[in-house]
Amino acid sequence: MKLEIINTTVANDYTSTAVASTVTAVSYKEDGKEASAAAEEGETLVLVVDSVQKDLLSGKIYDVKNHYNIIPVRITRIGGPSAAPWSGAKEEEKATYYFRQSLLVDNGKIVDEASVTETIANGTYNEHGADSVTVHADGAHFNGILIDNGTKYEIKNSKIYSYGDGGDDLAGWGASIMADNKSKLEIKDTYIETAGAIRCGLYVDNTSVANVTDTVIYTKETLDTYEEFANLVPAMMKRVPFALGMEGTVRSLNVMADGQGIFKDSIIVSTGWGAISCDSGTAYDICGTYCLDCENVLSGIGTLEIAEDGKEYTAVKEINGKKYGFTVCGSGYVTYADSGVHNRYKNVEFYSPDYIQIMGSGRSGSTYEDSYLYAEHNAFMTQQSAGGTYELIGTTVDTTDALLQIKSGAANTGFSNIILDNSKINFSGTSTRTENGILVELVESDDAGNPGITTYTINDTAQDAVATSSTVADCYATLKNGTYKGDIYNSIYNYRQVLNAELENSELTGAISSTTAIHVDLKGNVVPNGTVLNAFMGSKEYDHANYNAEKGGQNGNCLIIGRFRHTAAPMLNNPINVTLKNSTWHVTANGYLNTLTADSLTDIQAESPVTLSVKALVIAGVSYEDGIYTEGNVTFTVDSTVIEVADNGIADAGQTYGNVAYTFYASDENGEFDSKSVSLKRQNYIDGNLYFTMIPSENYEIVSFDAKGGNIRKNTAEGELAIYEYTLCPDEGAASMEVYMTVKQ
Repeated sequence: MKLEIINTTVANDYTSTAVASTVTAVSYKEDGKEASAAAEEGETLVLVVDSVQKDLLSGKIYDVKNHYNIIPVRITRIGGPSAAPWSGAKEEEKATYYFRQSLLVDNGKIVDEASVTETIANGTYNEHGADSVTVHADGAHFNGILIDNGTKYEIKNSKIYSYGDGGDDLAGWGASIMADNKSKLEIKDTYIETAGAIRCGLYVDNTSVANVTDTVIYTKETLDTYEEFANLVPAMMKRVPFALGMEGTVRSLNVMADGQGIFKDSIIVSTGWGAISCDSGTAYDICGTYCLDCENVLSGIGTLEIAEDGKEYTAVKEINGKKYGFTVCGSGYVTYADSGVHNRYKNVEFYSPDYIQIMGSGRSGSTYEDSYLYAEHNAFMTQQSAGGTYELIGTTVDTTDALLQIKSGAANTGFSNIILDNSKINFSGTSTRTENGILVELVESDDAGNPGITTYTINDTAQDAVATSSTVADCYATLKNGTYKGDIYNSIYNYRQVLNAELENSELTGAISSTTAIHVDLKGNVVPNGTVLNAFMGSKEYDHANYNAEKGGQNGNCLIIGRFRHTAAPMLNNPINVTLKNSTWHVTANGYLNTLTADSLTDIQAESPVTLSVKALVIAGVSYEDGIYTEGNVTFTVDSTVIEVADNGIADAGQTYGNVAYTFYASDENGEFDSKSVSLKRQNYIDGNLYFTMIPSENYEIVSFDAKGGNIRKNTAEGELAIYEYTLCPDEGAASMEVYMTVKQ
C-alpha cells in the first residue's frame, strides 16, 4: 500500500522546527484514493505506519506493509515559544514545542489521550513500568517514554529507537526517554538508539533521578542535506558551540537543573559533540547530590557496533550477553559539568578525539577514581570556571597535547584546580604544540563568545601587555603520590593570575615557567593575528552537513581553538609559585618563577645545565637573598624586584552570553580606585543577563553602586540562580556595561 501526504495544516508554519509536530489537518492518498483527517482543538495529528511514528509532511510517501493510522493526540505539554538570546528571532518567529510521545505517565497514571501507544510493539507496559517493549519513532522531535510529576517508573529489557532531528535537547523535546519534575526512573537491560541532530537518548530534569544499569545509549548524527540542516532552527543549539574547539550535532543525554543521572555497567556513545552531558545544572552546594554518577561505564565519541570476531576496536564491552565494539573517531567531549555541579566517575573508560571533559560557569567539580581516560587533544579544559576542581585518584590518562587547559584572561575570567593522586599521565601521539606534553597550562581564553558565534579572530598580544592590578583568583595544580612527566605553564597577560604548582611525595620531570603563548595550526605553524577562524555550518556546494566529509566538511578551523605553543619568558602578570614537599623536580628547561619553596636544593635537579629565575627562593624555611646560587646543573637567579602597578579599579570583568562586555569598577568616596575592596560571585546565563553578588573585602562596606549601559535589579530568579543577589541586564543595543561601586572602610 502507498500512503502519500498531499498537504497539511499546521499551527506553527514559520519554522521547520515546529512544522512536523503541529499538524492539525492533513490531506493524503491511500493507493491513489484521496482522504483527509483533522484534529480537534488542543490536539495534533500523529502518523503511525506499521507501529512506527512517521512525519506528517507534505510530499512524503510511505510504503505500508500492514497498517497505518493518523491519530489525534492531546497536547498536554507545550514548551516555548522560545529562542536563544543570541538568535535575534522575533517573538512571532520562535518555535513552540508541542510534546507528542509514545507513552506519557503523569503523577503515576498513563495519560491515554496524550499517548500514541500504537508506536509501542511487543512486551507489556502499565503505569508502573514497561518490560520488553520496542518503541520506534522515525520522525522529528517525537518523544518515546515521558514520565512526569513524581512518577516512579521502570523500563527494562526494552529497545527504544528515535530517528530524525530533535527539537531542543535543553528541554527534552524529542528525547527517547524523559524524566521530569521529581520523577524516579529505573532503566535496566535496555538499548536506546537515536539518529538525528540534537536528539537525546535520555533527558532528566527538575529533581528527577534516572538510575541506569546494564544499558546501551548510542546517539548518531544524521547526514542532513544542507537545506535540512540550515532549516533546522531550534530554540538553543543544533551544533556544539564553536568556542569549545570541536564539532558535532548531538548529545547522548542531558541532565538539567537539579536532576541526577546514575549510570552503572553501561555503554554511552555519541558520534559527535557529547556523550554523558549535563547543562545548566544546579550547584552541588545547593542540591547536595552528584549530577552525574558513573561506575563501570564505557563512554566516548565514535562509533558502536556488535563486535565482530577478528576486528580491531578501541574498546570492547559486554552488556546483557552482547559484545559491543567501540571505535574512537569524530569530534567532541565525553562528559561535561557546569553551573557548580559535581560529577563522580569510578572505574570508567572514556575515549575522545578531542576532550574527556569540559567544565565551566561555576565552581563545578569532577572526581575520577580507578579509571582509564584517552584523549587525542587535551584531556580536560575549564572555561569561565569559578574554582572548579578535577581530582584524579588511581587513574591513568593517555593524552596527546595537554592534561588540563585552564582558560581565563580578557575574554572570560576563570580559575580552577587539578589534583593528581597516585595517577599516571602519559603523552603519546604527535603533538604540534609541545614536545614533552603539558600537564597544566593557564592560557588567555580564546572563547569566541556565546554559542551562536561562529567565528573567532586570532589576537595574541602578549607583547603589548603591561603590568596590571586587575586580578583573577589563583589556580592550583597539586601532584601527589606519584611519578609525573610534563610541563606546567602560565601565559596569562591581560589580568594578573597566579598558578600554584604543588608537589607532595612526588617526582616531576618537566619544565615549569611563566610563558608567552601563540596559536599554532594542526601542522605547528604560527597562526598570524587577524586570521579569522570559521565554524563549519554545512556545505551548500556539496549539499550536505557532514563536517567529517572529505569534500565540503570542516576545514580544521575549530581545532585551532585552544591550540597554543608556549615559550618561557620573564613573569609579568603570570606568576607561578612552586612548592615541593618531600618531592623531587627534574628540571628539563630554563624557567621563570615567582616563588620556589623546597625542603632542599638537592630536590631540584637537572641532567643538563638549566637556569631558574625566581623572585623568591625558600629552602628548608630559609629565604635566600638576591643573588645567584648553583646546585649541580641548576642555577638559581634570585631577583626580588617588584614592578609597581597603579590600581585601575577593575574588580571584575567579562562578557555575557549575548557578547555584551561588562566591567565592575570599585573606588572610595574620594574617587580613588580600590580594585581589591570588592569581589564578585557571578554567573552568566543563557538569557543574556549576568547574575551576581558583590562581596566587600574585610573592613570594607559597599556604599553605593550604579550601572551604565545596563540596569541592576534585585534578583528574583529561582533554582540555580537563586543564590545571587542581583541581575545585571544590558540595555537594548548595548555593546558594553560598566558598574561603578563606591566603598568605604
